[in-house]
Amino acid sequence: MATAADIPKIWCDEDGHRKYVDFADFNEWFDSAEGVELRVKALVEGLANPSKAFFAGDREAYNVTLEGFRLDRRNEWLSVETLQELFGDTHWSVRNAARFDQLCDRMQSGDVVPFVGAGLSAPGGFPTWKDHLRQQGRTAGMYTAAIEDLLAQGLYEEIVDQIEQQRGRDVFAQELRDAFAKNGVIPSTGYLVAELFQDTLITTNYDRLIEQSFDFGGGKAIEVLTPATILQPPEAGKVTVVKLHGNVDVPGSCILSKAQYAAAYGADAIDLTLPIPQALDYYFRNSSLLFIGCGLNQDRTVRVFEAIKIKAWADGANLPQHFSIEQCPADEAALIARNEYLLRIGVTPIWFPPGEFQFVEGILRLARNELRFRRE
Repeated sequence: MATAADIPKIWCDEDGHRKYVDFADFNEWFDSAEGVELRVKALVEGLANPSKAFFAGDREAYNVTLEGFRLDRRNEWLSVETLQELFGDTHWSVRNAARFDQLCDRMQSGDVVPFVGAGLSAPGGFPTWKDHLRQQGRTAGMYTAAIEDLLAQGLYEEIVDQIEQQRGRDVFAQELRDAFAKNGVIPSTGYLVAELFQDTLITTNYDRLIEQSFDFGGGKAIEVLTPATILQPPEAGKVTVVKLHGNVDVPGSCILSKAQYAAAYGADAIDLTLPIPQALDYYFRNSSLLFIGCGLNQDRTVRVFEAIKIKAWADGANLPQHFSIEQCPADEAALIARNEYLLRIGVTPIWFPPGEFQFVEGILRLARNELRFRRE
């Protein structure tokens, strides 16, 4: 019987060439128009695969150039210059970098579960919940001013109740299908999420964009859990997508109205014995959640996290660190308040510049590259 010592080594194992593919972003950049000066300096300009020739021919110089690229991308996607310009010094940029490293540590240990909100679906062609409620109001014949007033007050469930009372649940359910049952355009962020997280994902979205990302890019079978099956043990070998509020494939079972939210979460206060709060309690206590495209305002799920924290504090239990990729307020007083609010519910924010939503993908890509760099 052959032993490990009897199996001949191949050149990729012997000199570390397998690491070349881990630096795909750098290699692509080096081979692009932006890397022409470095290719000339490295004497590989004009070769069929300059970055691979550079890697094989002068590994030390390759590593030095790679380190410069990594530092530049880290500073770019962690908004070092922007945060310093906004707030006058390095205080917040230093904290942003430290928090990113803490997230990578948790990802490296395999403990991170993404919690995906509507912000990830919007680039795929789906409306935000606010815009969808505007569309629902139009279909139901509600006055625009009345819808806008309720939205301004955050009374989303009240809008659903009024539409159902005036036009019936069937009208609302069909509008939900019209908006969310289509196949979306999978954004590159969606593919990144499918690549990085292949165990469990949680979402409040009704659309199938996460499932599509795995269908076309994740390479693994998925299992969808809805409110009716949320406490069911996940199937081994499949990616579990927990759809907290239901799936557009069965719009009649989606949690939408005030009465449905009360039944799912508790009427007057959060009831941690109900299935959805139970599931959230499990993940909040046993995983590091990463909130992507989530508002994290005073909605039902946030109230669940607050209840879990209070109970954990009373029990003397420690909770894992959770993270969010957050749009940074432009005013420091607002930043301080938002930072305090998120940390109070157990969530560590990593900031990106106001309105620059492409940074969500950049931060995830940076994390992927960091994890590749760390592995042997």
